[in-house]
Amino acid sequence: MSVVQVIGVVVMVAGALLSAVAAWGMIDFTTPLSRMHAATKSASLGLSLLAVGSGVAAQSWGLVGLGVLVTLFMFVTSPIAGHLVGRAAYLAGQATTLVHDDLGSSHPQSFQVEQVSARGVSPTRWAALVAVWMLVWRDVSLGTLVGGGIVAAFLELLRSARPRSGAVSVSGWLRFLGSYVGLVVSSNLRVAWEVITPRNDQIQEAIVEVPLEVRSVSAALLVANSISYTPGSLTVELVDEPRVLYVHVLHFESVADVVEQVRRVESLVARALPPPAGA
Repeated sequence: MSVVQVIGVVVMVAGALLSAVAAWGMIDFTTPLSRMHAATKSASLGLSLLAVGSGVAAQSWGLVGLGVLVTLFMFVTSPIAGHLVGRAAYLAGQATTLVHDDLGSSHPQSFQVEQVSARGVSPTRWAALVAVWMLVWRDVSLGTLVGGGIVAAFLELLRSARPRSGAVSVSGWLRFLGSYVGLVVSSNLRVAWEVITPRNDQIQEAIVEVPLEVRSVSAALLVANSISYTPGSLTVELVDEPRVLYVHVLHFESVADVVEQVRRVESLVARALPPPAGA
């Protein structure tokens, strides 16, 4: 067995262990909202490591690429699923152990998306979409290239008709991604520790209202998703007018602590997605 294959096996074992932790956490945690922490964090990272590790172990860069796509998909969709299930559990009256609840007295408004300006077609983005298409098909040929080009062009035309909420800062994104990786690692370690140690009696669940300062929809959504990978925190609701985030925490100490945690993430997002000129 080569060194690369050994690395792949180690990554797969780590993914399997995290998936097992997530499964046990969904049994061990006593409330539906606390179980969402295990499902959103450890389960998503565990499945992602299994997908990437299998490609590395097989020494197939095509499979590694698919694993990376699975990882991106998981880290975009898992927090959203956690929000939906957590909110459903709350509305169903299954959040009876909260020591602090700001959501119960709120009256959420529908989230409004305002059009700012039309998007243009990006050749760089088109080329990236074609590359992803060929990676998915695991085939480098003229037919795959033409097919990917047509699909990418169609997606770009659809995208050009949609609104743009602001600019993108490359340096801001790099700083955000570095911090985000740290959040993912630390939050998974926190969940794993909660699962393997009998500390359920020390859990103090709460839902805290945090007004957001970012104004763009994309920035607000990115903050909401990112908070779900902050240790001990999970977004359960994002509302508009005023724009407010409702965060579920496992170990509540004070509202100020939760607000400070959200502000740190929000400042990183604001650098990655600065508001458009004149906003």
